[in-house]
Amino acid sequence: MPRVLILFFALSLGVFAQSPSRTAIVFGDSITAGGALPKEQRDHLWVTQVQQQSAGTLMLINEGKGGRPTNSLTEFEAMLSRRAKTGALIIALGMNDSRDITPQCIPKAVANVRAMIEKARAAYGAKLPVLLVGPTNINKAALGPTKPIGNEREAKLRELGAAFEKLAAETKCEFFSLFGIVPDASLLKDGVHPDGLGNDAIAKVMGERLKALRW
Repeated sequence: MPRVLILFFALSLGVFAQSPSRTAIVFGDSITAGGALPKEQRDHLWVTQVQQQSAGTLMLINEGKGGRPTNSLTEFEAMLSRRAKTGALIIALGMNDSRDITPQCIPKAVANVRAMIEKARAAYGAKLPVLLVGPTNINKAALGPTKPIGNEREAKLRELGAAFEKLAAETKCEFFSLFGIVPDASLLKDGVHPDGLGNDAIAKVMGERLKALRW
């Protein structure tokens, strides 16, 4: 068979399919993991959608875990040891920290995320692009056990976003806030975890933000 025909046949089978040009690790909590989504809505998970909508140019490695606060440095180090390389790191934490309504909440979270940035750049290179994602909003009326501190928790989420934005500037990272992105109607389950439509809303803005990320 002529070489030109062999090449054409290989291409038609996808043998030389283009691999993603960019890879990013997403280290987050349950909103990244998607475990709180109903089974029939799992395909709406924002991480999955952003990757699919990139048309093969982006691979997102989902390192989300339910209940994860920013003080999960041991888990972060374990992730670094599992993942030999990455083109970028996305840190999407803070929702679980917001349960701590004491004055120590913000400085502790900032110190934890700063440590993650330092460890990641030590592992992947000093110029590793890092995107810090400010936590999403909540629906105070639909909260479960933390409903009595709904106002305080919402205030902490705003403070965490502002603190992460400042940290991003100090550490030459990028920042994007998800606060206010998820409609209240998509937070009826427990006031915290967005449903499929809520994930659609996150995917829309995160997809655009990752296109603009300086890799």
